[in-house]
Amino acid sequence: MRRRGKRRVIWWLAVLLIAAAAILAWYYRYYQGEEKLRETKEEVNRERAEGLGKGEGPTVEKEIPIEKAPGVTQAIPEAKRPEPRDECAMIEKDVREFFDYLNTKSYVQHLEEGVDTYDHFKRLIKRLSAKTPIPAGEGIDTALMARNVFHFYRALDKIDIRLLKEVITNENETLEWTLELFYKWLMQGDQCPDPEGVRPPMEVSYHYAGFFLNTIGGRAYLLRRPLGIRLLLSYYSLLIVHEADRTRTNSYGIDIFPQIAPLAKEISLYPDFHYKDDYLLRLNQIDKYYLQKR
Repeated sequence: MRRRGKRRVIWWLAVLLIAAAAILAWYYRYYQGEEKLRETKEEVNRERAEGLGKGEGPTVEKEIPIEKAPGVTQAIPEAKRPEPRDECAMIEKDVREFFDYLNTKSYVQHLEEGVDTYDHFKRLIKRLSAKTPIPAGEGIDTALMARNVFHFYRALDKIDIRLLKEVITNENETLEWTLELFYKWLMQGDQCPDPEGVRPPMEVSYHYAGFFLNTIGGRAYLLRRPLGIRLLLSYYSLLIVHEADRTRTNSYGIDIFPQIAPLAKEISLYPDFHYKDDYLLRLNQIDKYYLQKR
């Protein structure tokens, strides 16, 4: 019995010694780690102080972007706010500069020396607005079809027609930009001032757009033009009729939906358009608009 009691005492002493050794080892490591961390911090602070003394900036860590909460907008300092663009003035300025550019061209001066193309343009708009084509009803009235076929020859004189042909022929490289500019100018409506009364009302633009898309005379006129011009005029005519649809002013009920996909396909295959992707995107949006309506 005494031997067993003695063995138990020895066993407990061994356990206590092992536990004491483990505690001492942990304490030593912890103390050493804290000491090293303190020395590292002191060294970093000393280096920063020396760097600032030499004129160096403090080291900035990369910030993690924080997403703003929905509905919360970041205030922009007043000094950094962009100035509002006067879209109306810019379009008007671009239109005038286009005609100033045309005035310098020899092919224009050859037609009529000293001509101001902007003044000529104003007269041309008045003539076209005074005699608009009828964009529907040719199947009922054959005389209407004949009038549409010869519409431009009746509304304009020879110098007007020659000038238009010369501009289309000689400015083919910039035709995309020019047609986009004049489309924006036409579609300004009452949103922009028109002190000279040059810009025709939407009804006039609608009549001509329907004329190109929906009449034999208009289509015959487009077929006599180069492919790029035909596609662009068809495209902008479609945009105008779509706007009339959207604003419930499509008085002749012209259905442009069947023409969207064929026009998009032709434009996608035409190799020379700079803004092809923009045209196709718009046509795709219009196509979805009518699909939702059906």
